[in-house]
Amino acid sequence: MVIKTAKNRKSFLIIFGAAILVITLFAVVGENGLIDAYRFKKERDRISLLNRTVEEENKRLADEINLLKTDRNYISRLARNDLGMVGKNEVVYRIEKAEDR
Repeated sequence: MVIKTAKNRKSFLIIFGAAILVITLFAVVGENGLIDAYRFKKERDRISLLNRTVEEENKRLADEINLLKTDRNYISRLARNDLGMVGKNEVVYRIEKAEDR
């Protein structure tokens, strides 16, 4: 395609430049553009971190379930520490400080 006059050439360059500008704008801010891609990447990273956190919590809970099913000493320790229970043949001494009397 040969552009014969300067006026036609100038019009062609303006239209071509406008088209390039519109395409660039759509690539950056349009649906599925660079801004959306950046937002999706941040969201993916956030979800991956949350997923790792949940997996670690699941592992910790699975280990605790296993201890509760198999380790009588663990159950005894929990009963003493969390519930204030005592075992058979144990005596609890309550010692009060002088300032509590």
